[in-house]
Amino acid sequence: MNDTAVSNGMFRNDKRVFLPGMAWFEPWYYDPLKEYPELSHNMITERPRNPNKSFLSPHYWNDWSDKRPPIAVVCPNGEVWEIDRRSSNGDGWQVTGELPDITCTPSIALNGYHGWLINGEFKLA
Repeated sequence: MNDTAVSNGMFRNDKRVFLPGMAWFEPWYYDPLKEYPELSHNMITERPRNPNKSFLSPHYWNDWSDKRPPIAVVCPNGEVWEIDRRSSNGDGWQVTGELPDITCTPSIALNGYHGWLINGEFKLA
């Protein structure tokens, strides 16, 4: 989608292309099931011995790292949020459900948006 945006004279991650509510897997970070062999390089190739030192959250390593790659979601303010990363003020978010019906706790605080992602829908605080 980035390449298409650029070829159409837009920016990478252009908010006219990446719309609120869109979500995708990020196997370039970690691909636990090896479902994306076309990606010759993964940032992480195996589960870290100490998940507390990873940019991905301990919640991801404990709950999801054997089931799926990390996920990114476009929030209502147009910002891309990587739900399986550590947060700036803690361990990150606990994620339940599967795309598109995911729930993340605690709340999300971004520039111009504070709320929750519940069953795949954003709710204002």
